[in-house]
Amino acid sequence: MLHAQLVFRGADGQVPRPVPAASTFRLWFPYVTGDLYGAPGAGELQHPQLAANGSFALDLNRSIPDLLPELEPTHFSLPYLHVAPAAAQLARLAPAVLQAEGIDPLGSTDWIDARSGSALLLLYVDRPARIFGETLAQGERIVYDIRASEAGYLWVGRREQPGRIEYVRVAAPERLLLAVSEPSP
Repeated sequence: MLHAQLVFRGADGQVPRPVPAASTFRLWFPYVTGDLYGAPGAGELQHPQLAANGSFALDLNRSIPDLLPELEPTHFSLPYLHVAPAAAQLARLAPAVLQAEGIDPLGSTDWIDARSGSALLLLYVDRPARIFGETLAQGERIVYDIRASEAGYLWVGRREQPGRIEYVRVAAPERLLLAVSEPSP
């Protein structure tokens, strides 16, 4: 069971901004399938209710039977990423906050560990697997080393060191935010 708090922030992603009236937006929880990034390939499998204080809950295990038929072979859009075993399939829960009666997002939406302030990815893998690869971008080494010891959901975080950014599996956050940052002007 995933429990989170919806928050709205300025374009910098840090400064809180007023929460719009609940009647002006809706939560959307689609999945990107077969890749970490890109457009959703599986529709919304759950419709959580937003409490007056902005909290909500998702029963991730309840959606697995509906998610499994939606999984696709893994074909990463980033050419340096790989998965082992090659037959492993994955999906990323890619939430968005959209207009209540439209399709435009209210800003960029990220899972955030409230304690560290770090952005997170939430992945589902259908078996034990490793997502790996690396590249050099603007003088920094970008390394993916995400290991799943079993099928199921896992959190992925970003660790930064001078000249190096790593994406690795991290522990589930004690307090989770779903942060909507307004678009930059």
